[in-house]
Amino acid sequence: MLPRMSEFEVNYRGAVIRIIVETDDASLHINGLERDKKALGQDPRTLKLSSSVQTDYEWHEFIESTLEVEANQIRVTLVANNQSLLDETIDRS
Repeated sequence: MLPRMSEFEVNYRGAVIRIIVETDDASLHINGLERDKKALGQDPRTLKLSSSVQTDYEWHEFIESTLEVEANQIRVTLVANNQSLLDETIDRS
């Protein structure tokens, strides 16, 4: 069973990006604000959490997290401006 909550945090160009995975859903937070949230649903399934963010001075970027939900694990990736920021796997057993 998935732990009640797994949390990943990345600092990227002055923005704090956090992905929170709970038993039933996952959410993307940028600088403390929830920007996207989706139910995990039935596995196997792929979810995308995304938002634009202002980084540095007047620089806007597209942030996207992909969650590959499987029976035994969830793979969490985070990409900004075609740059990989995170690639982690959560064990569900």
